[in-house]
Amino acid sequence: MAELTGAHVGVIPSSNSRLPKERLFDLTRSTVTAAGLLAGVFAIVYAYRKQRIDEAASHRQDAETLGSRYQAAAEQLGHEKAAVRLAGVYSLSRLADDDSSQRETICRLICAYLRIPYDPSDPPAGEREVRLTAIKVISEHLQDPSAEGTWCGYDLDFSGAKFDGGSFSGCHFTAGLVNFSGCEFGSGTVSFDNAKFVGANVNFGSGEDPPALFTGAQVLFTGAQFLDGVISFIFSEFQAGEIAFGAAFFGGSRVSFSSCICTSAELSFGGPVWLGAKFAGGRVAFSLTELRGGTLSFMGADFCGSVIDLDVKLAGGHVIFDEAYFTSGKILMHEAKIEAGSISFEGSRSPEDVFSPWPIAALTPGGNSKKNKKRGKGPRGSRSE
Repeated sequence: MAELTGAHVGVIPSSNSRLPKERLFDLTRSTVTAAGLLAGVFAIVYAYRKQRIDEAASHRQDAETLGSRYQAAAEQLGHEKAAVRLAGVYSLSRLADDDSSQRETICRLICAYLRIPYDPSDPPAGEREVRLTAIKVISEHLQDPSAEGTWCGYDLDFSGAKFDGGSFSGCHFTAGLVNFSGCEFGSGTVSFDNAKFVGANVNFGSGEDPPALFTGAQVLFTGAQFLDGVISFIFSEFQAGEIAFGAAFFGGSRVSFSSCICTSAELSFGGPVWLGAKFAGGRVAFSLTELRGGTLSFMGADFCGSVIDLDVKLAGGHVIFDEAYFTSGKILMHEAKIEAGSISFEGSRSPEDVFSPWPIAALTPGGNSKKNKKRGKGPRGSRSE
């Protein structure tokens, strides 16, 4: 047996084995490749961080620019010259389109401008044009709830404002509170033609806030659609002018004219000029409303599903159902008080199918009002004088 003690045993490599020089080359090549990859990763990370820093700086600059634009436009809106205020309204409108973060604030600011005390009978030079433009800007942003820059759904506070014109035609009131409490509609034409009320709480008088006052303006809701939500005119006063709901569609909203006072205005849901409104759902209340004069007209209206609470106090006005159609729903007059004035059903169709009670006591012999006598036969031509 051989014994190796302290010896060095070497093995001569075969001709196929790699030389140390070749191994060193491979190692060097791998190291260079890895270093290149690390350098590439570093370059990507650096570029990404630089981009983020640049974007953050750009955002800060944009925010500063938008903030400066808002401040400048707000200062314009408070300028003593009407032309500068007008420019401020347009500047705020453009800024709202560009900056979604300030959109609701701008909407509130323009509404607040309309609440500033204003005398329509003696307006400062150019002020009426500024106010009409402010209303126009609001209206333009309420036309399409799906538009990118829409203001639909925002609270709109016009409380205490005085209107002598302006158009909300075609607006969509889809949510939130639209507050006209304490407003005065004194002159001109204010239009809500073809507006849609779907889910909003529209307050012309809630019973808790000061009610709206109608003193001579023509306020038009012709073709408007009341599909959901609450629209209230509680305690509102109709002293003069015309409030027209011709061709309107009531299909699910709760609309209240409770405890209103009508002195000499015309509150119309139809008539010789307007097509009759259609009451196809929801509830419309006139309970405790007092007609001291003027006209409550449903001429040509179509009653086909709504509940109408008509427990009014008739003390000199006229209620007209001429040419109206009664097919379904219910009109309630259990607590109505008819002291003076008239109720007319000239040319109407089947009111007895919808009215409760029918016949109306004050229009029949032996009714509870001695001043009112039935004239004509049946619903056609029935009046009290």
